[in-house]
Amino acid sequence: LTCKALLVGEAQQLDFEGYDSEGDKWSDVVRVYPKPARAFLSHRIPRVVTDSLAEADRCLQCGANIAACVMLGRVLEALCRDLLSSPIAEGDGIAASPAKPAKKIMLSAGIKELLEKKIIDDRLFSWSEELQGFRNLAAHPEDISISREDASVLQSFVFAIVEYVYDLADKYDEFKERTMVRVNKKRT
Repeated sequence: LTCKALLVGEAQQLDFEGYDSEGDKWSDVVRVYPKPARAFLSHRIPRVVTDSLAEADRCLQCGANIAACVMLGRVLEALCRDLLSSPIAEGDGIAASPAKPAKKIMLSAGIKELLEKKIIDDRLFSWSEELQGFRNLAAHPEDISISREDASVLQSFVFAIVEYVYDLADKYDEFKERTMVRVNKKRT
C-alpha cells in the first residue's frame, strides 16, 4: 500500500535534550495540509449543508476563493431552508392529506426570518448579511477578487452558525433534559 498524496504534519518540541530533560520530547503530530475537514456532531444537519461545507473547503484549499464564497452562501441558504421550511398541508387539514413543499426560502429573507424567530442574534445576523454580500458578488460576473483571508473568515463564520444552530442547540436540549430528570428525581 502506497500513498501518493502529500500530507504535512506539525509537532512542537516540548523538552530539549541537555537543557531541561534527558532527551528530546515532541508533541503528537497534527495534520496541517491538507487541512482536515471540520466535523459537526448533530444528526440534524442536512446533507446539502454538509456537502456544501465540504465543497467550500475544497475550493478554499485550491485557492478558488470566489467559488468558496458561493458555496458558503449555499450553506447558509440551505440552513435557512432547513430551519424555516415546513410542508403546507393541502385540502381541509386532515392529517392523511398529502403535503406539498413550502415556497423555497431565499437567503435574504431567510436570514431576516432567523433573526425574527430568535434562532440567531444580532451579531450572527450581521455576519449573515456580510456573507450574503460576498456570495452575491461572487455569484455574478463582476470583476472582483476575494482574498484567501476574507474567504477563510467567512468559512469560520459559517462553521460557527452551523455549530450554533445545530450542535449547540442539540447539546443545550440534552443538557436541559438531563437537568429536568435530576430535578424530578429529587422531588420523588
